[in-house]
Formats: sequence, C-alpha cells, structure tokens
Amino acid sequence: MNERTPGRTDHDGPARTERHVPARTDHDGPARTQEDGPARTGDGGPAAPDARFDGVLRPRPGDPAVLEALLPAPHPGDSHAASLLGLDDGDLLCAWFNGPDEGDRDTNVVLSRLPRGAGRWTAPVALSADPDRSEQNPVLAQHADGTVWLLHPSNEPHDQTTARLVTRTSTDGGRTWAAPRVAHEGPGVYIRNPPLDPGDGSWLLPAYRCRPGAEHSTVLISEDAGAGWKEYDMAGTEGLVQPTVVRRLDGSLLGLLRSRAADRVHAVVSHDAGRTWSRPVPTELPNNNSAVQLTRLPSGALALVYNHASLERGEYRWVGQGAARRKKALRTPLTLALSDDDGRTWPWRRDVQRADDEYLETELGYSYPALVRPRRDGRLHLAYSYLRKAVKHVSVTEDWIRQGAS
Repeated sequence: MNERTPGRTDHDGPARTERHVPARTDHDGPARTQEDGPARTGDGGPAAPDARFDGVLRPRPGDPAVLEALLPAPHPGDSHAASLLGLDDGDLLCAWFNGPDEGDRDTNVVLSRLPRGAGRWTAPVALSADPDRSEQNPVLAQHADGTVWLLHPSNEPHDQTTARLVTRTSTDGGRTWAAPRVAHEGPGVYIRNPPLDPGDGSWLLPAYRCRPGAEHSTVLISEDAGAGWKEYDMAGTEGLVQPTVVRRLDGSLLGLLRSRAADRVHAVVSHDAGRTWSRPVPTELPNNNSAVQLTRLPSGALALVYNHASLERGEYRWVGQGAARRKKALRTPLTLALSDDDGRTWPWRRDVQRADDEYLETELGYSYPALVRPRRDGRLHLAYSYLRKAVKHVSVTEDWIRQGAS
C-alpha cells in the first residue's frame, strides 16, 4: 500500500514545483500464473516495450562502480513495489506488481530472474491472476528449509480494507510454484517487507492493517513454517505503517516504520521476539510517506534504503487541481544509509538516485526500494520503482557508500 488513505488508491510520486502534472492513462493488463513465459496484455499481444527497459546490467556512466538495469515492464501502465531475494545458488529474484494501475483487477504480481554470472534479467512472468482482485506488494523470502516463498496481499479493486494474504511456494528456486493459498483472511492485512527469524525459530512477517479511516502496524508470527499465523499489534503505531525489521546484535528486534505524516522514519523495539513492542519514536532520518527497507550486512553494519526527503523539511511539490491541490513530499533522492551501532545513528549516507529530467515531467518518483546482500555476492542489490514506469536494479558495494558518503 502506498501514499493514500485506507480504502482508496492514488499514484505515488515526488514533486518539485507548483506545476500541474497530467494524469496517467490506463492500459490493458497481464494475467498468467507461473514462470512459463512472458506476461501479455489483455488483447493477447505483448505490451509495447520501452527500449531502455531491456534488463541489461550496465556500468553507470561516470561511475562504473555502480551497476544498473531497467527491468522489462510487461504492461506499460504501472510497475511498483519490488522485492528481491538472493538464492543460495547465486541467482537473484525480483518480484513486483505490474498492470494498468495500482488497485486495478488486472494488476498482478510478476517475477524476473538474474541468473548467477549473467548480465541480463529474464523476461518477467506473472505469478498471480485472480480476475476479481488486485494483487500487490509482493514479498519474496526463503525459509530455513530452503523453500522459496511468495507472499502478497490480494484485495477487491481499489479497496485495501478487503485485503487478504496469499502465499505460493517453490522448492526449485522459483522455477515452478505450488498453487496459491490464502494464508490469512484479514481483512485489510497488508505487507511490504520480508519476514525473518526473530531468534526463537519462528517466522516473523512485518505487516500493517488497513481499516476504514485508520491504519497501524502489526506483525504476523508463524511457528509452523508458514502454515498458520498469529497477529501481534505494534501499540501506538496509528499512521505508521510498512515496518521493516532486523534482529540486533543483542538479540532484540529493531523495526523502522513509514510515516503517513511524511515527517520522519519512526523506530520500535521488541525484546520478546516480536510479541510486544515499544512505543514508536522518531529517528534522525526523514520520511516522505514512502517505504523503507533494512538489512544486516556481513560487516555487522545495518543498511537502510529510503528517500532522504520529508514535508517536515519543506521538500515537496504541489499536485492535483482545484480544491484537491495538496503538498506531496518529494520521492527523490533515493538514499543508502549505514549504521555501525545497530540503528541508533546513521552517519554514512550516499544517494543512489537523484532527480533527472524525466522525473521533472511526472508526478511519480523513485520509491519503494528493496535491499539484499546475497551470501555469494560481495555487493548490495537494490530494486525500486523508477517513475512507476519500470523497476530499476542497482548494485553497489558497502565501500562505495562509505567512500562517497555525505
């Protein structure tokens, strides 16, 4: 779920000046159910491709230490909310939602693969295709038993308060998938970030509840390898959503949350494997009412990817028309930050993506980042929404962040 009130949807995006940005148009959308070929448009033919979106990994001009690719977009309407997973064999998986528009019944989850040693992402294939529901915010994860999981909300068109949690599993690294299963009926349960073992052998999935006029964060915990889930609320998190959680070196859990007020990233802590949480407190990091993601690096540092902008700092543009005109926090730059003290301070920051000319022509920005550091790879991998036109993959090293930090 993105920058909107519960029960409705609108486009994500940054901003700059007081200028009207035309609304986007809808297109036909994909619908396929397993990794067996490219998703296709509603008229049966492939979506018209943008030549830049070829999935080829290339050095960034002027900074060859950065590798980047724009993944193919099966449908030109909307590509958003990427999730990354590094497999034990060295392959990298990326899932996101794609279709005419967020909340549309023809918007589904798609998956692409970057094989180990390859320089090009595979053509995306659709992994969900419920004709009556919109399927969004996919999360990829690998259980300790090796099973790859796809988890995603599924809701009635443009009504996130009806969301339920759907899962699919794969025992061959995401090449074939079991049939979808409703893992949690909700209603209104949404996810954004991947699960983790909180230290007691269970599986903790950060989540949030969408109810009419209200949202708050929660976690779902499974003690039977994902067969069943029990919910535990994060007290005091009204208006704070999409938690991302890591285990700290002392065994406690740190959660960072997106703020609907577009002020700052907020933090919560658990000392009992996620069953109870401290009240949220604002951190030093700005938040623009967009998603963030945390991960632990082999060096011991925590890495966070987020937009270094907020309304609190006066970083916004005007969007909408007439009485609907409003301030919207920028969704640029997209920034990587490092913490050497388990998330208490973030002294190392470097921008991964800054506004370009194309950004100035749209209400949309660089948002919803995913972040992984695969076991067999010495690099950090990010995937994020590039102006909602495509998912962009960027690969850097930890040293790149520290050497160029602001």
